[in-house]
Amino acid sequence: MYVYCDFDGTISLNDVTDQVLERFAAKEWIRLEQDWEAGLITSAECMRSQIGLLDVSISDLNAFLDSLEIDPDFAAFAAFCASENLKLTIVSDGVDWFIRRVLSAHGLGHLHVQANRLTVVANGDALQYRLDTPFARPECAAGSGVCKCALIHPTAHHFYVGDGRSDFCVSQIADRVFAKKKLAAYCTENAIPFTPYTTFREVQTAMEVLLQPRPARIPRLLAKTA
Repeated sequence: MYVYCDFDGTISLNDVTDQVLERFAAKEWIRLEQDWEAGLITSAECMRSQIGLLDVSISDLNAFLDSLEIDPDFAAFAAFCASENLKLTIVSDGVDWFIRRVLSAHGLGHLHVQANRLTVVANGDALQYRLDTPFARPECAAGSGVCKCALIHPTAHHFYVGDGRSDFCVSQIADRVFAKKKLAAYCTENAIPFTPYTTFREVQTAMEVLLQPRPARIPRLLAKTA
């Protein structure tokens, strides 16, 4: 069985990409965010343009990422998944470098991550940041850099844990959805069954119940016929 988790706002306490942009990008990133929210550009277009606005050294970027917090119960949840042979994958429309750096700072750098790919190129004395989207799909209705629906295992049973807009489409195909914030509102509005949560401790508790073997059915005693 598989477990897929969003990262920004799900595993991390806040949106890591937004925090990086607020700290190190030109203010134009806010206008791009507004254009995306208004439906004028896709999520992938927005992210690519925003990442190009970064002006920061690699050492300062990494030091900032190392300071960011994640759900304090996530490490225990990841250990639980390993103990139960649940294949845990982080699927995010965020930035792979950011995600892996934050996870590594919390001793979780071994986890499997699928996200947009950051490339850093020297441009004279400055660095140029570029975002590649190897998991984008032309048919993706959300226009995301990472089409999460295409990454979910097509036949195996799976749980999905998320919180935001990039999780809307995938919530329709997951066997069991754990949702909060915008994703919980979306599931409610669209009659998609979900389990609400606040922390990964609650997700783990719910999964422990779901994974318990069902009690064997006791066959009815058939009355003897004359």
